[in-house]
Amino acid sequence: MSLPRRAGGTWYFVLVIASAGLFAAVPFAHAAHRLRRPSLWWWTALYAAAAIVLMIIMPSSQGQPAAATTDVRSTIGSIGAIALIVAACIQLSGIRRDVYGLPHPVRPSPLPQQPWAADPAVAAALALRAKREEARALISRDPALARDLRIGRPDLPRQYDDGGLVDINTAPLPVIAHCCGLDDRAARQIDRARNQRSLPFQSVDELLVFAELDVSLWDLVRERAVVYP
Repeated sequence: MSLPRRAGGTWYFVLVIASAGLFAAVPFAHAAHRLRRPSLWWWTALYAAAAIVLMIIMPSSQGQPAAATTDVRSTIGSIGAIALIVAACIQLSGIRRDVYGLPHPVRPSPLPQQPWAADPAVAAALALRAKREEARALISRDPALARDLRIGRPDLPRQYDDGGLVDINTAPLPVIAHCCGLDDRAARQIDRARNQRSLPFQSVDELLVFAELDVSLWDLVRERAVVYP
């Protein structure tokens, strides 16, 4: 009997939790092979390295080190294992959907049949929002095609209308600030966050955290910003 469609990929979480995070790299390697995403191989290596560090930290049953040292190493190892499990499961929740073709959560439209929805300005804004959702879905399904269409790159010549999205990893900083309606201070924070990282952002929320943007700006950025898998 085959598993229900929504159950596909649950072994990702089972393996991570059951191994206390030591085998967290395995689901990422499987996803990297299935999705052909180079960034996932980087995450595979990162989680494998973290598992090795965790095994080094945890006290060995061989020998009898001082009790205080053992307690400290056990505490650090336990905290590290929990952090590894939580981080891996959060990342894998979205990756699993892409690997097994599961639907991503769709934000329900807050605009049913409202009288003000007939206003031309509102209708135009809703049309752009629909284009952005369509473009995001295209990035998830076919990143190569999305790149060919230059989704998220309003600074480049293109014909496809993505509704005003901007790629926070590759678009020039002034373009990001303009599309998201950010001031100079927020733009400098994004610039600093991008320069401090050796890998591209895997989600918009990562940028919000690493750039330490004011919470009042989060919705502005989420509405327009996008990342490629």
